[in-house]
Amino acid sequence: MSAISRSVTPLLLSLMLSLTTPLLAMAAEIAVTLPPLAGLVKMLDAEAEVMCLLPAGANPHRFQLQPRTIEKLARSRLLIRASFDDGGWPLPPNHENVFDIWPAMDHGWVSPKEVRAILPELAGVLIKLHPEQADSINSNLAKAIATTHTIEQQWQQALATAKTSGVIMQHPSWRRLMNDMQVPILNVLESGHHGHEHGPHALDASLHDLEEHPQAWLISDAGHNNRALEWLQQHSAHTPHHVTLDALANCSTSWDQLMLQNLQQLQGQSH
Repeated sequence: MSAISRSVTPLLLSLMLSLTTPLLAMAAEIAVTLPPLAGLVKMLDAEAEVMCLLPAGANPHRFQLQPRTIEKLARSRLLIRASFDDGGWPLPPNHENVFDIWPAMDHGWVSPKEVRAILPELAGVLIKLHPEQADSINSNLAKAIATTHTIEQQWQQALATAKTSGVIMQHPSWRRLMNDMQVPILNVLESGHHGHEHGPHALDASLHDLEEHPQAWLISDAGHNNRALEWLQQHSAHTPHHVTLDALANCSTSWDQLMLQNLQQLQGQSH
């Protein structure tokens, strides 16, 4: 290697680092606690750079923010959270711009009705961040609201049988949707929304419920241990439908994609 080449190479590396460092700092303009909140942003601004604090595949009830993630959060211009669900997280205090999307409601994003109600407010928050994109965001808002109506109708159709059979759920993540759709919830095998399983008496009660409602659906949650539902399925005298839904997905999945993926799971596994 010539002397010129040796001198040029470090210069090129230095230049590349100086160019990429600002881009890395800008990449976390919007931070969200949970992936579905990123999905709501994506419906209104598909090009938005969104960072999810919950890593892919992590248990939302048991995880710690890494120092590097905390640094990225501090550089973000907007933090979107749902404090009823993430209230126990060790979030750094005093972020300058926080939008608490559902402070008094758990898993609001599984309900097309609740999503439809919150989208205009979310659009306003995003427009404040980028006023020059107001026309685009408002146009996407109209489309997103129409999408919630379509998806709501699809859930009504997909859950038509469950309205008479009822469901037993591992985790209450989909309870709001079931209530919206007037699907009877016979039992939930985890208490609250913190991932604590009920004991053997509750399992026996659920088995009794299943014997009384042999057509009931068992609904697992992809992000939680589902041993209790598997036990019910093994000990039931019948062969109940067992469906696995995913209430979280990942940071790159828009809300409508999340809903459609779960509808496909429901339609594919419940036949």
